[in-house]
Amino acid sequence: MLARVGSFIFSLLVLFTQASCSDAVSGHVVKPDAPEKGDTARRTLLVYMMAENSLSDYAAMDVAEIVEAVPEIPEDCRLFVYVDDRSFPVLTQYFGMTDGSVGNSNYHPFDSDVCSSDTTALGKVIDFILADYPTENLDIVMWSHADGWLRSPLNVAPQRSVGIDNGNNSYSNTITETIEIEELAALLKRLPTKVGRLMFDACFMQCVESSYALRDAAEWIIASPAEIPGDGADYASLLPAFFASDGPEEIIDVYVKAYEGEPAGAVLSAVDTKEMQNLADITYAYVIKYFNIEKKRAYADVFSYLPGGKYTGSVTYPSYFDMNAVMRKYLTADEYAHWREAYDKAVVYVDSSPRWYSAICGSVIGYDMSVCGGMSLYMPQNNVRNEKFNSDFKTTEWYSAAGWQAAGW
Repeated sequence: MLARVGSFIFSLLVLFTQASCSDAVSGHVVKPDAPEKGDTARRTLLVYMMAENSLSDYAAMDVAEIVEAVPEIPEDCRLFVYVDDRSFPVLTQYFGMTDGSVGNSNYHPFDSDVCSSDTTALGKVIDFILADYPTENLDIVMWSHADGWLRSPLNVAPQRSVGIDNGNNSYSNTITETIEIEELAALLKRLPTKVGRLMFDACFMQCVESSYALRDAAEWIIASPAEIPGDGADYASLLPAFFASDGPEEIIDVYVKAYEGEPAGAVLSAVDTKEMQNLADITYAYVIKYFNIEKKRAYADVFSYLPGGKYTGSVTYPSYFDMNAVMRKYLTADEYAHWREAYDKAVVYVDSSPRWYSAICGSVIGYDMSVCGGMSLYMPQNNVRNEKFNSDFKTTEWYSAAGWQAAGW
């Protein structure tokens, strides 16, 4: 996430009231308007906010937007919001009261401060919710910083991850632990209720490498192949879209629409995960034919969500090339039509602002819907700058599944 100015309605943020706990999980239940434990909800949404980092203040703003949307949550649905910012992590269930006000029930799932950017913490939160509040459909929003498939600077493989928890309740982006993509996939696959829509309100997460790794973890992946503004979604409008729809289209449209007329912008897409294996299979032969290690390609004129790759903080980024733009440029017309058919089944929906601001590049990037396809990919290259990226790329599942290993990389 990056930064933009948003509204700051803060009067109902009582969820941050601290409480000490002797039990592993404790809390209070507001009644009679709160759904009783044991009732099966039609849909449950968990917004999981890893905000113990430079995004801490944006978390408070987004929670205020969430509170604003609560009266629109259907009675047969549930909303849980987990926030770990610069204070003790709190899980809150929000619901509408019969008098039209907003009710909440605060839980403290841990008896000490924890690293929320870890699958252990996330798993305990989800298990706690599902144990007492079963649901027919489960959606999850992952909120934090992210780098897509890029290995985080912890020197422990694989570290393709989302989330930053600095471990000292500050604004620092020092990484102590991350939620690794492969571990996230394993966690979500074991849940008793399959995740329907997994949304990343975090930068660069709609890359083919991560979406392929998550192909069995959720039905839909909703994310951006680019940078997104700091407070991300307008949750006041996003949450009603989650509860009013079953697919990804309305959610994406609402997200992008919130940036109309603003200097910042957003591009989001939806991946149908059951089609990711077919996309890998179709891509395989074209990778070997057009992108094998003997080919000398610079890709300088191919659309990238981070042109030229950049450096910021402790992270050096690759160019996140648009997958469709790459294939459109190098395949023949017939080959591209064949490949695009598989791609359209996998990347089923894209919406974008005409442009968005890249804080890493320090410039505005325009988006051409006739060329771009809403998902990025890494293109290995024979040069010194890409040596580390090439090495890390080999540890992704996509590397072998899509033909890069067979192509000699």
